[in-house]
Amino acid sequence: MARILGLDLGSHSLKGVVMETTLRGSTVKEVVEAPVPQEGERPARLAQALSALLATPLRADQVVISLPGTSLATHTITLPFTEPKKIEATLGGEIEGQMPFELSEAVYDYQLAQSDEKGASLLVGVMRKAELGALLSQLQAAKLDPRIVTHPGLAAQNLLPVLPNALLPESPEDAVCVLDVGHERTTISIGRPGGSVEATRTLPGGGLLLTKALAHEFNIGLPEAQAWKEQHGAVGPEVVGVDAERAAGAFLRAFAPVLRELKSTLKAYTARAHRNVGRVILCGGTARLRGLPEQLGTDLGISTQRLELTPELAAAAGAAAGPQLAQAWALALRGVAAGAKAPRFNLRRGEFAFKSDLDYVKDRVGQLVAFGAVLLVLLVASGLVRNSVLERREKQVDAALCDVTQRILGKCEKNFDIALNLLKGKESPAAGIPKRSATTLLAEMTTRIPPEIPVTMDQIVIDMDRVTMRCEAASSKQMEEIVAALKTYKCFKEVKEGKLEKNKDGTKVTFRLDINVECPDDLTKEG
Repeated sequence: MARILGLDLGSHSLKGVVMETTLRGSTVKEVVEAPVPQEGERPARLAQALSALLATPLRADQVVISLPGTSLATHTITLPFTEPKKIEATLGGEIEGQMPFELSEAVYDYQLAQSDEKGASLLVGVMRKAELGALLSQLQAAKLDPRIVTHPGLAAQNLLPVLPNALLPESPEDAVCVLDVGHERTTISIGRPGGSVEATRTLPGGGLLLTKALAHEFNIGLPEAQAWKEQHGAVGPEVVGVDAERAAGAFLRAFAPVLRELKSTLKAYTARAHRNVGRVILCGGTARLRGLPEQLGTDLGISTQRLELTPELAAAAGAAAGPQLAQAWALALRGVAAGAKAPRFNLRRGEFAFKSDLDYVKDRVGQLVAFGAVLLVLLVASGLVRNSVLERREKQVDAALCDVTQRILGKCEKNFDIALNLLKGKESPAAGIPKRSATTLLAEMTTRIPPEIPVTMDQIVIDMDRVTMRCEAASSKQMEEIVAALKTYKCFKEVKEGKLEKNKDGTKVTFRLDINVECPDDLTKEG
């Protein structure tokens, strides 16, 4: 069993969901939350919140986080191939021109969004090494060493397979948008239920903008505005009273830039993917604002609902249950995911690789050495047995070749190349055996005509240097396909079509084919 902590490093509060994996699946074991102080620099605020979060007994074998804030830049890259090795070799050069800093200063990874015979569309996340290093150092100082550091937008991919039926779009072909409105940022993730995230953006702005707008509207402090928003704030149909209307107007004005970018993102996705977004799923702390799903549904013209937690997760969270747990839940699911369908994005690579994996190996060096010694002995024994078998088989082949050449040429020859040249020689008994016959030519014709083309052949005349026949097919296009198929045989040097005629009812066409037969072997002999 393994316990996995999905840790959301939010700017208003830290949220953690602990899941335990077993052979039969996974279960939610614990949900924790700790407020983040709003005064001071971000590192100091995070350190205080981590200290409060870890003050409670919290055991986890693995930690999975997504990057906080908006320091991670996201690019969409399209490549004309899908092979992972080619993508790895090419990706650095593709994104270098899109970064405001040197590639050597960056750490990046990608997630496959879509792929087809034309190539792959990738979602690439890039950030400065210095910023990632500082974050990891602070977490390690708190005795948290995340095995996975992923993209906040791509984390939503883990929610797509577990959406309840009530949150699925009406059309199975439509996509869903997971809209995570946090305290200082808003994350947009678009994909098909059960599939991968195909588009994602992280925007500055969220609940803090609404709090500041409220404080400005009523000329009050931020702590007081935050408390009033949580207790009485509402928009849309939930607004009741004069003060609530003033507050709602301030909320909507503050959220307008985020709404504008959201509309632009949804429109761009529909144009690129040729697929509608049939449902917006609202999560994050700001999703608790009363009336926000209805207001967004009206503004976007798309059905919008809050994310529903599973009964198991809601029971573990108790009074803290709510849409603000979405990111932590998605991260815990990311740690549980395994196999080919698991998301691959992880910035713990290169110099930031998860070191505990190496420590695990060091602790078991003795076992590995013993295993290697046993494997070496088995390889040596296998090589000796294989060489013995091959030597015995080689002697059997030499004896068979000697027998054949003795009967045909009158002398024993064990060298295969010499025996083959003697058997092919003009003076050898094998020289009189024809290399092809009417049967082989007919077989080549019939096997090369595509099986999906219904064609009737009659009046077939086959000579060693010429084949003529009359054919009946459904259209002239099928005649061209038949001719193209016959030309793939190396001995059909030239395929000429005769006059094309339609039958009486116009449903079929008849035509003659004249094939010139000349194999490359014939040219060699003449030379």
